[in-house]
Amino acid sequence: MIGLCVVVAPISLMTRNTNLAPMVVNVHGSLRNGNATLKGGYRLRWQSNAKVLWLPHLATEFVLEGADTRVTGVIQTGVRGIALANASGRAGPDLAAMVPGAWACDMMARISDVSFNWGWRSTGGSGDITTPQGSCAKAGREITLPPLILSFSDVDWGALATLTSDTAPLATVLIRRERQLDIAIQPAAADVFPQLPRGGPITLQLPF
Repeated sequence: MIGLCVVVAPISLMTRNTNLAPMVVNVHGSLRNGNATLKGGYRLRWQSNAKVLWLPHLATEFVLEGADTRVTGVIQTGVRGIALANASGRAGPDLAAMVPGAWACDMMARISDVSFNWGWRSTGGSGDITTPQGSCAKAGREITLPPLILSFSDVDWGALATLTSDTAPLATVLIRRERQLDIAIQPAAADVFPQLPRGGPITLQLPF
C-alpha cells in the first residue's frame, strides 16, 4: 500500500525540496503517469506500471519529444537493478545543447533499439547510436566530425560501448557489474577530437 501511494502521489509534492536539473521547467502528474516540460520546447512523458514477471519491478514507458527529437523506450527498476530497454528514435542537436558544457553540433543522432542493464547479477547492452558527418563548435573553436557509431554489446559479464568512425575504432568503455569503468582511447581518437591528447592508447579505470 505504501508503494502504491508513492507511485500515485503528485510528483510536484515529491520534488518540491529537490533541485531539479537546469533544463527542467516544471513537472506534472505522478510517478505513475506524468510529464515534464523542458527548455527548448521539449516534453518528457511517462507511464509506470508494476510488473511481477521473474521478479517484482517497476516498468516506466517514456516518450521524449520536441521539434527535432522523438525517443521512446522503457526504464525498468527493481531488486535486480536498473535497465533501459528498446530505446529508439532520433535526437536533435538542440537537445544535446542542453547538456552543460556540451559542444554545439549540427548532427541528428539516430537511436536504434538501444538496451542497457546494470544489476547485481549481470550487466549488458545492445543497439546502436549513429550520427552523420557534421560540425561542432565551442568557445570560437570548430571541428568537423566524420560519421560516428556508438555500439553496445555484452562481454565478460559487462556492457561494452564501442565508438568507431567511418575509418577506425576510437574508444571503448567496459561497464562492469562491480561498478567499474574500463576506458580505452585509441590514438586515432585525437584525429577526430583534437581536444584529446595525442599518443596512447590511453587506458583508465574508474569506479562509479
